[in-house]
Amino acid sequence: MGAPATRVVSTVEQRMRRRHGDSVLPWLAGLPGLLDRLAADWGLTLGERFADGNSGVALRVSRDGTPLVLKVSPDAEVLGTQVRLMRLYGRTAPTIHAEAEGAVLMEHVDGVARWPEPDRFAALLRNLHAVPDPARHARADLATGVANFFPRFTPTGPVTADLLHRARALTDELVATQGVPVLLHGDLHRDNLLDAGPRGVVAIDPAGTLGEAEFDAVDYVLGQSDVRVRLADLVSVTSLSSARLERWCLALAPLIAIGLLRRGEPIDHLTGFLDDLGNARGGH
Repeated sequence: MGAPATRVVSTVEQRMRRRHGDSVLPWLAGLPGLLDRLAADWGLTLGERFADGNSGVALRVSRDGTPLVLKVSPDAEVLGTQVRLMRLYGRTAPTIHAEAEGAVLMEHVDGVARWPEPDRFAALLRNLHAVPDPARHARADLATGVANFFPRFTPTGPVTADLLHRARALTDELVATQGVPVLLHGDLHRDNLLDAGPRGVVAIDPAGTLGEAEFDAVDYVLGQSDVRVRLADLVSVTSLSSARLERWCLALAPLIAIGLLRRGEPIDHLTGFLDDLGNARGGH
């Protein structure tokens, strides 16, 4: 059993148990062996783990001197969906080199994880949302997604139970009044965006959700200071509805604030939306 494979488990156990519960322990116990088998089958040299991750584990690897990324997950269904979506997205996602149950070998994109300029992000949204027959490819719709992710957020700091209640009520209203649905990426936070220069922006780890386009722009608008300016700048180079996007930002600002607070990051740029949500009549 290789040392890099063994070392991975100790660095991801806490995160994986927090995400999947104790049911992930058998998978973690078998992870070093899984990585070594994949390395042998695919001719890989295992490298260091990427610091961030969600439902799986991603490693820097190489094959014949070419840098690649190996991702494994205890949730083979979710990873399989991600692979299928990345194939649909073409060059706006990493190229898939090989896949197996609960594992994928993909291109290492030469890019920088950062918020792109509005026109570059707009181009990404157009490409992602152009997939035909979106309902056939989606893993879930927004109503299901909302039901799954809202319970993960509990009152934190200035984000009170009342704010979360108002956020959920507004989100439910937005879901019920959506426009034409597209195949959303569904998780376009900064670490899932790689600015690859002339190639454009590449998106990783798609969730594959069916819903209106404005949802995919919320993380971008609320990701930095001057959120009102970011909203206006993005709307000016897209066909997104300013009113719908603003209401989605209002609804999801408490969740994004909680995520930032959990990481010890400031939320000053979100206080305007939090105040507006708290002062809204009728609970939303």
